[in-house]
Amino acid sequence: MQFKVCGITSIEQATALQAMGVHYIGFIFYPSSKRYVLDKLSLVDLANFKPIGVKKIGVFVNEPIEQLLEIVKAADLDLVQLHGDETPEYCAAVREKVETIKVFRVGAAVPNFEAYEAVVDYFLFDTDSALYGGTGQHFNWELIKGSTIPKPFFLSGGIGPNDIQGVQVMEKTKAGKSLLALDINSQFELAPGMKDLEKIKIFINAFI
Repeated sequence: MQFKVCGITSIEQATALQAMGVHYIGFIFYPSSKRYVLDKLSLVDLANFKPIGVKKIGVFVNEPIEQLLEIVKAADLDLVQLHGDETPEYCAAVREKVETIKVFRVGAAVPNFEAYEAVVDYFLFDTDSALYGGTGQHFNWELIKGSTIPKPFFLSGGIGPNDIQGVQVMEKTKAGKSLLALDINSQFELAPGMKDLEKIKIFINAFI
């Protein structure tokens, strides 16, 4: 199992997560987010953070594509996570420049992702909401367990310390064959953007 910690606003914490064995570190470039990274760090700060064996992910919501690609270059990002209403055409254009994750928000049913299969590298399933960004709440994992997911995917949406057994069950399902990583954020925070590193370490170690 791989791990992504999202909503990072501190290079010191990012460095600690690298040492802990986290595989992906997410920085949010959505100005309405409480974890908007450019309130705390500059693009130069992010570019100068060059972790070994860890991929830097930029999270965007309906960002004009030229602006997104400028940020990717200036911050030296490895992947982008598209969390808005981006079309397949938009995703394909981004993917020409950088590895791309498309987020699907799951409510009463799993969204139709067929149009995105050929234009992104990864899927991410999060909880549906009227607002963009994470909710800190679970969606009903039963909705995807029996599905064949055609891309490696990140599982998100309020994942916390009490979900270890549930994740282990998910791994044994049809969908679990494509489960790449757990995306954790709000359930491991002391304050928005400031993580409880010890809590994260205990969670990760439960899967080793």
